[in-house]
Amino acid sequence: MEYDWNFAIVWDYRAVLLRGLLYTVMLAAITIVTSMILGLVLALLRGSKVPFVYPVISTMISVVRAVPVLVLLVWMYYCLPIITGLKLEGFTTVVIALSIYSSAFFAEIFRGGIQSIDRGHIEAAQSVGMTRGQVFQRIVAPLAFQRIFPPLVNQCILVLKNTTLAGYVAVPELLYLGQQISVRTFRPLELLTVVAVLFVVTIVPLTLAAEYFEKKYREKYFR
Repeated sequence: MEYDWNFAIVWDYRAVLLRGLLYTVMLAAITIVTSMILGLVLALLRGSKVPFVYPVISTMISVVRAVPVLVLLVWMYYCLPIITGLKLEGFTTVVIALSIYSSAFFAEIFRGGIQSIDRGHIEAAQSVGMTRGQVFQRIVAPLAFQRIFPPLVNQCILVLKNTTLAGYVAVPELLYLGQQISVRTFRPLELLTVVAVLFVVTIVPLTLAAEYFEKKYREKYFR
């Protein structure tokens, strides 16, 4: 069965699709920054020697990772207002839900990077009089960042992809608007194809830029 492709309809709605793409990128950027900060805090707390902190943080991370992100998002949007009486806007709900979910994975990435540092490097730095803060800033952080950078980039890409779930709470991200236009124009193949292409042309350059940055970072600090 032949299908009569007609991408002219996509051009007619180009402004709407570009607005959806910008909304998606903005949503992903806010979520990535928020979840990385929260993830770093969780990773540092998980390594704390304060009693009960480790088991509490570890349990929190395990529980969040076990809940599907869509379930968390829908629960926060529909159930949380019933329990607390607090009704959040769709955009705010998506940012909070994705940030909580992603922070658990960022926390594990940061923790793995920090724990991978050879104890000998830390002891050598302390032996020359460096404080704990200086050791972390000059030794631990650069070495850990080099090792966690690839999984860090992968997690950021997953955050960008997860923004497509925002449509479940009527947030006008790219996929949601593409689906709305396809219902109106009866051209789902063209619209969904263009949505996929827009994600590709967004993610691939970011991936290449990340690889270039990683190469320059290694050349600067690890020659």
